[in-house]
Amino acid sequence: MLLAMLLATSTALAGMQETLEAIQASQFRFARMQSQVPFFPLGWVQDRFYPNSTFEAERGDLAEAGAAENTLGLGGVLPAYVAERDMLLVGGDVSLDEILVKSGPYADQSVLTLTPVAAWLHQFGNNHLAGAFVAPMVSYEFQVARDWGISGYGGVVGMYYFSDTLQVLYGGIYQNSFGESMGYPYLGVNWLPSPRWSVALVIPWPTVSYAASDRWLFQLAVAPGGSSWVRHDNHFEATQSLSSWNVTLGAGYRFYGNLWLYSGVGVAGFRGVTIEEEGIEERLQSQPSVIFSLAIQFRP
Repeated sequence: MLLAMLLATSTALAGMQETLEAIQASQFRFARMQSQVPFFPLGWVQDRFYPNSTFEAERGDLAEAGAAENTLGLGGVLPAYVAERDMLLVGGDVSLDEILVKSGPYADQSVLTLTPVAAWLHQFGNNHLAGAFVAPMVSYEFQVARDWGISGYGGVVGMYYFSDTLQVLYGGIYQNSFGESMGYPYLGVNWLPSPRWSVALVIPWPTVSYAASDRWLFQLAVAPGGSSWVRHDNHFEATQSLSSWNVTLGAGYRFYGNLWLYSGVGVAGFRGVTIEEEGIEERLQSQPSVIFSLAIQFRP
């Protein structure tokens, strides 16, 4: 068994090395200067914890609730095929969201979400990179669910290189949330003012990064959080979502090869629970609350 595990690990590392060599030999231009800021994570194990929060009804007569939330996630996206100007990326994410009710007439929730991802990239000329992706999401609430809820994302995005230090991102995103569809633009700017700094002003994930050394990374970031699921009660079906916008300050330490230990603390704002049932929408809103995060990341 040990020999089999060692052979599997050796094969995986050899395959990754071949993939990195293929990317270096291709015409893709992901970096336009010698930046010391590491690449964004291509693999991760992470945990986000929201301590006790109080939720109150925006309107109507929903009872007040107190709850804590913990989300554990595992995922990664890696190149499966690399050519001179084309690349196929595949991967996904598995997350388990535990919502523990501390007060109020509500039940605990345990939501499993599976998100496979596939993306295609193409390098047009010297300064233009474009791609398309799909990310269906299936979720299951363990308490009273009868079947899986289906949602997901897809889109077409592009990046234009104005210079070695400035790139513009653009595109469009399609979202389907349990049968309800919407679209919105994808816009942003990636600016590298110096080898140690990176400013990614990309909607909806702006991030400012500072590499203090080849082992230490500091980041200020904004990102959405939460989960959605379908709940069944007494022959009634309802769609429920717990969402937030998280502002976090984090620090990463490269402890082995391309593996980083990353931790952060911040504030979860615009946090609330939305309940949709038979055309009626109700919402419980929370005041901003603290959030803690801890992760192991693979950054090539």
